[in-house]
Amino acid sequence: MPKNLIAATLLALAPLAMPRPAQAAPELKPFQEEAKADFDEAMAEPLKAANAACGLTLTVTSEYQSFDAKEWSGRAHYSWCVPVLEEIKTMCEKRPAYKKVLVKKLKSVSCVFSGVKPQEKNDGSSDYTIRNMELKNGVFVFHMANGEANINYSAKTVLEKALNQ
Repeated sequence: MPKNLIAATLLALAPLAMPRPAQAAPELKPFQEEAKADFDEAMAEPLKAANAACGLTLTVTSEYQSFDAKEWSGRAHYSWCVPVLEEIKTMCEKRPAYKKVLVKKLKSVSCVFSGVKPQEKNDGSSDYTIRNMELKNGVFVFHMANGEANINYSAKTVLEKALNQ
């Protein structure tokens, strides 16, 4: 292969090998920043308790760029995520067989405002909530919507199913 062709090929491919800057998190609007601060504050104690009970260092995240103040008006949006942490704590404290598997499979919790699957006509009181929860790749994801109910029961149900697979 001619030297010029090798040099040209290397020059053409060089930009692909260069490190790229990390994507910056989207800038939040002031009401989203306030909601995120409320969420972070509300998660501190339940997260600490779950971590202590399980012997873990779980993290809890959300994505406030999707937070809609009108949809959550008059509701403590962060209180949808607290029951997930409560169920993790309870499982670790009272169910040793589940704790043994949970500590291997669960790394973080993500309570998000996007990706909510719609409520179906024949849903029971927990079906809608359960459909919007999953444990996947070490992350318990809860797609939060203000019409969801029985969050403790739903989180317990989803965790039990995932930990028994």
